[in-house]
Amino acid sequence: MNQMQNKSEASVLLSVYENVRGLTKFFISKLGDTDINQIFEVNGIKLNTIQWLIAHLAWTENELIVKAVGNDDINLPWLEEYGFGSVPAEIKTRPDLETLLKVLDSTHQRAVKILSGLTAEDLDSDNHLNFSFAGSKCKRNLIIHAIRHEPMHIGQLTWAMKLSDIKTF
Repeated sequence: MNQMQNKSEASVLLSVYENVRGLTKFFISKLGDTDINQIFEVNGIKLNTIQWLIAHLAWTENELIVKAVGNDDINLPWLEEYGFGSVPAEIKTRPDLETLLKVLDSTHQRAVKILSGLTAEDLDSDNHLNFSFAGSKCKRNLIIHAIRHEPMHIGQLTWAMKLSDIKTF
C-alpha cells in the first residue's frame, strides 16, 4: 500500500493546497523591489497588477476556505475590494507588499488549521456561504476550486514578472 492510500482525503487535499501555495510563495519571493502596482497592457487589455493578484489570493482563501468551509472570517474590510470582478485601477486601498504577505500568510495559516481538522463527513457537508461549484454545495468542491483557482493567478503573476524582466526560474 502506498503512502497516499494511508492518508485521509482531507489530508491529501491539504497537501495539494500547501504545494500550490508553496509555488505562489516561490514566485513572490523573486519580486524584489518590483513596482507591484504597475498596470501592464497587452493588445489594449489591462492586466491585473501584481498587487491585485496577491490581495485577490488572500481574498479568495478567506472567502472559500476561512468563511465558506470554516465559518470564520479574517475581518479585513479592505480585502473585499479584491473580490470577483473587481477592477484593479478602481481599487482605493493598496497595501504594500509587506502588508500583503502578512495577510496572505495569516489567512493561509487560518485556512490550514481549518482544513487539517476536516473529516470525510465535513467534506460532504454544505458550505457556510451556500456557494455551488460543479453542481454541489459541499465543502470538498470549494476546496478543490481553491486548489484550481490559485494556479490560474500564479500564471498571471509570472506573466507580470516576465513583463517586469524578472527571472521566474
